[in-house]
Formats: sequence, structure tokens, C-alpha cells
Amino acid sequence: MRLLLIAAVALLASAAQAQVEPQFARELTSNAPGSGDQLLPRYAGSFILAQTKKDFDELSLPLGPATGSSYQTDPDKKLRYTKAQTVEGRLTRTVYVIPEGRSTLEVVRNYTNELEGKGAKTLFQCSKTECGEDFHKLHGVPRALKPEGSAYSRARRDLTGNVLEYVDPAADQRLWVGQFAAANGGEVYVSLYAATQTGGSMGNVSSALKGRVLAMLDVLETKAMQQNLAFVSAEQIGGALGKDGRVALYGILFDFDKADIKPESDKQLAEMANLLKSSAGLKVFIVGHTDNKGTLVYNTDLSQRRADAVAKALATRFGIAADRLVSKGVGPLSPLAPNDTEDGQAKNRRVELVRQ
Repeated sequence: MRLLLIAAVALLASAAQAQVEPQFARELTSNAPGSGDQLLPRYAGSFILAQTKKDFDELSLPLGPATGSSYQTDPDKKLRYTKAQTVEGRLTRTVYVIPEGRSTLEVVRNYTNELEGKGAKTLFQCSKTECGEDFHKLHGVPRALKPEGSAYSRARRDLTGNVLEYVDPAADQRLWVGQFAAANGGEVYVSLYAATQTGGSMGNVSSALKGRVLAMLDVLETKAMQQNLAFVSAEQIGGALGKDGRVALYGILFDFDKADIKPESDKQLAEMANLLKSSAGLKVFIVGHTDNKGTLVYNTDLSQRRADAVAKALATRFGIAADRLVSKGVGPLSPLAPNDTEDGQAKNRRVELVRQ
């Protein structure tokens, strides 16, 4: 009788552990807001947990296993790919929740069969420890999507922040990287990483994810960055300020989520400086703008730091008197277009000169 009671208690405990809270169950069986499949059909029965789309970004493709270590005690602390290739273009990153009972092998094999049908060639593939002991910490964790804002519920944000945090590389992880020709004459690069979540220490979030196969699919379509709005001459800037009192500039480029001005912005900065030097009495506001991705507080701070960086560059590098420049960041508060499309978001990410 005692053994039967112990067995019954163990069975009840196991069932309780397998129970997924309704809030997490809903997110694991529904698609993320605004998401959709890109170029490739999804694995049957899977759902999109999270997705990001960038009209122009870069993607590092692993072409070799990971080396080094993430452990602080290791002599070589720098975890890195032994070989990699960086490509640029339209990037969509999607995290799929695979139906229960499926293996990473089955998922990856289905995708590669589909891709080979499109003429794709394999650039690199690996499984388990072939990928490197800490491969998931290099490839999975940093790329895990952690969306902000009101579009994703708190439960979905909690899940997406932990999808690839806990993986047993010796037991189950697979990567496939390949390339095929696009219909428009460009190239499409695909990176597919699939692994089984082993749980972790995040309580109900870990319990909801434990044992689930998750697939992160990166699809990059090569394309030239749009340059039609990227450069405005000094004469054009002056004309716009005289007519409208303001001008939107898209040639000031920053590192992603940072206020570091990229070197390719020098041409536009020089034209801004040329105008200010030729109009000695002109004073301007430098106003930073963002799209609405992320929180208002975050975007306002980012736009302020970017506006400050432009003012500093004009003063220190181009000799414009600092008292002629006032920088202000307004985040997403003054959009030029709706933020529900990529084109609209791109139009809203800008620096403006406003006549004081």
C-alpha cells in the first residue's frame, strides 16, 4: 500500500509539473501579432512565437563551429565562430514553436528538403557537439528576440526572452545554413537553428517551454540599401529651411540601438556644416526621431542621444559654434508616416534640422 501511495503521489507531481499555465499556453498556440511566414512555408502545426523584420540589416552566418568558452575561468573567454560570413539585406528573424512530439532532425530535414527544391546549396551544417559546446550561447541566446512595447503581451515577452537560454548541446541542437537564388535576381541566405528547451530557472516560464522544440529561422534577401532619401545637399537644406522651417535628413546613420554615428554619414554632416558656415546667423534645432518599436522612454532617450551626437560632431569636427545648435530627441512623437509598415518606420527614423 505504501508503494502504491508513493507511486500515486509521484504521478500527481509529474502531472502538475507538466501543466502549463493558461497565459503561456495561449501564447505557445497562437501567432505573434503582425507576424507571417517569409519566403518559406512553416513546419506544419507550428506557431510563430516572435518575429522581427528589418528592411536593411546585416546577418552573421556561421560557417564553422563555435570555439572558445563563455565561462569566466576559461583561458580563452572569447566565444566565437571559427568561420563566418556577413551578408546585408532585408532580414526577417522568426522563432517557431514546433508541435510536441517532433524532433529537431525532423524539423530541419523538412526545411532543407523544401530549400533544396528551390535549388539551395548548403554552406554549413552541424548537430549536437559538432556545433561547439557553447554554440547555443553564441548563436541562440544573443539572437533570441526580446520585443518591447504593447504589441506583445507580458507572457509572450517572458517566453521569447528565454526560448534558447537552456539547451543541452550534447543531446539536441541542429544548424543548417544555406543560400539560393531569389526570383528578383538577388540571393537569399537562410540560417535555421533548432533545439529542444531543457527548462531552466525561470519558474512557470521554464515549465511552459521545457521539452519544446524551438526553431529560429533567419531569412535574408540581399538588396541595395535605399539611397533615394539618403543625401540632401547644402542648397537643398537651405531651401527647405527657408520654405518649411525644417528638413528631414536620412543620411545620418547610426549603429543599431546606439548613438554612434557611422562613417558613411560624413557626407551628409559636411553638407549640414556647409550650410551653417555659409549662413552665419542661422541657428538650428537638431531633432532626433525614431519609429515606435520599443517603449516611449527608451526611444526618447535614444533619439536624444543621437541628436546630441550630431550636434557634437558638427561642433567638434566641423567647427560650428555650439551655441548655434540645440539638440532634442522626441522619439516616436512626431511621425511622418504610420508605423505599421516597414516603409513607414523607415521614414520616421530620421534627424531633422529645424530653424530656430
